[in-house]
Amino acid sequence: MSRERIPEVERLRGIAFLAVVLQHSIAHYTVEPGMTTGDGILMAVLLMATKFAVPVFIFITGMVLFYNDKGSLHYGRFIQRRFGDIYIPFAVWTLITLLINNRFNPTQAEDWKYLGGVLLTGKSSSHFWYIIMLFQFYLLYPLFRSAILGIKERWGWRTQLTILLLSGLLYVGLTGVISDIGRWMGSLDIPVWSELFTTYADRNALYYFFYFALGAAAGLYHTSWKKWIQKARTGIWLIFLFLFGWMLIQAVNEIRSAENGAITFYSLSLLRPMMSVFLISSILVMYDVTGWICRQGGARVNSLLTSVGLYSYGAYLMHLLTLRISYVVDESWLISMPPLIRILSSWLISAAVAYGATRLLAMLPFGKWLVGMTGKRKNRTLQPSSPSHSSTTGM
Repeated sequence: MSRERIPEVERLRGIAFLAVVLQHSIAHYTVEPGMTTGDGILMAVLLMATKFAVPVFIFITGMVLFYNDKGSLHYGRFIQRRFGDIYIPFAVWTLITLLINNRFNPTQAEDWKYLGGVLLTGKSSSHFWYIIMLFQFYLLYPLFRSAILGIKERWGWRTQLTILLLSGLLYVGLTGVISDIGRWMGSLDIPVWSELFTTYADRNALYYFFYFALGAAAGLYHTSWKKWIQKARTGIWLIFLFLFGWMLIQAVNEIRSAENGAITFYSLSLLRPMMSVFLISSILVMYDVTGWICRQGGARVNSLLTSVGLYSYGAYLMHLLTLRISYVVDESWLISMPPLIRILSSWLISAAVAYGATRLLAMLPFGKWLVGMTGKRKNRTLQPSSPSHSSTTGM
């Protein structure tokens, strides 16, 4: 029998999905003609405010997996379930994306080879990398589970906390030597492995492991986790706000020094030491925020966020396509509006269309293969393998 669902996680998943869509809405307008340095700074603020999304999805995956762990693991059934709920919909939308972009012709042998490649790498669209990265956590779950539960059984909570803190420091240090690791692995020229640390380093689960481990700790000690978040609230927020300001300064300096007025955010990439510290603090802050929403947000807000979280995996898979719809609206009626209005409009239109389409597709008998769930599962959340967990995923 499944344990009681965690309300904060249900809301957090919905917020994280909305944050992802806003990030991609921002990306479109960074290359729009007429954008100024001031517009770039505004985008940097919005981008910083939404950077938590991917780490939060990974955190939720770890949290829900370990929170629901029943003491035994049937790996075959575990992977089969994730494959059906996560990978199959990803494969379907990969094919749909290729067809829409005229990148796949079933009569061409080379196109079938290309399809096979992108199904393994997530290269058919800029947001599919996340699915490939996340699925690695499912494949490696027995190893993570053995290590984490082994630590829990052998040592007391103080030692466990020390190990968690040390692993966090190790992770921050790791993000600082990713380039060195890439050069070394590239020089070894080992098939698949070298590419995982070079060409596809951005989707290597190793480079995101601490978010998963932090989620595992929160899931294993859920009650203590909530109490600690409340107790440490002031310190958590101060660290978050300081790092937010510090990282924002880096982004502003990058924008001001860019050639030809280009708006770029390389300094805000996920795999950097200071960014990883900021993202860890962001997870803590967002969990505190969702706790407040659960208590004070009202029935409508809580219901909406829960519903968005429930359908977020299918919506995530299609949201770059629905963004195209928002751009048609933008170019037809909003081209003269301030950038903030245009960004927010694209965000809301894309998120709403993706969410609505997912709900409709979930009603179909084969909705599971399109969006990871069917309408019959309205009271469940997505599986722990997608951007929208039903019981074990991050999205």
